[in-house]
Amino acid sequence: MAKSSYNLSEGRVYIHKTCKQSTQVNGDDFAGLCNPFSLCLGTVCANCGGPRPLKSFVWADTKEPLNVYRKRLRKKVPPFCTHWFLWISPLIGLIAGSIIGPLFLKKSTFLVISGSALAGMVIMVLFVGPKLLQLVVPKKYYKWR
Repeated sequence: MAKSSYNLSEGRVYIHKTCKQSTQVNGDDFAGLCNPFSLCLGTVCANCGGPRPLKSFVWADTKEPLNVYRKRLRKKVPPFCTHWFLWISPLIGLIAGSIIGPLFLKKSTFLVISGSALAGMVIMVLFVGPKLLQLVVPKKYYKWR
């Protein structure tokens, strides 16, 4: 996979297929958009405003749709990253939630354990897991073309 000279401060430009206008993205928004393991269902067109799905945008320099770009990156990362995202992170969330929830609520009913396990899994997959993965495998996806 070709590396590029992209950086967080300058970012990268994408084009909305509908209005054909460009939008510059940089900083944490750029890093999150490029990270195939962070939750990102869409982005915003600076011209049209409002959120749009990733498939309605292409990178200005490569003409690759953003959703295809993220899928391609996900296939190129080491297998550990994919296993972390699909199996390890949710399992940690389930276990942690099923232990922590009953401790805070002072009840050990099936409903409390199940609900807190599910909440733990969701929190781990959407928020904590991607951040931990960055600590373990510090990839700077925004530098990849």
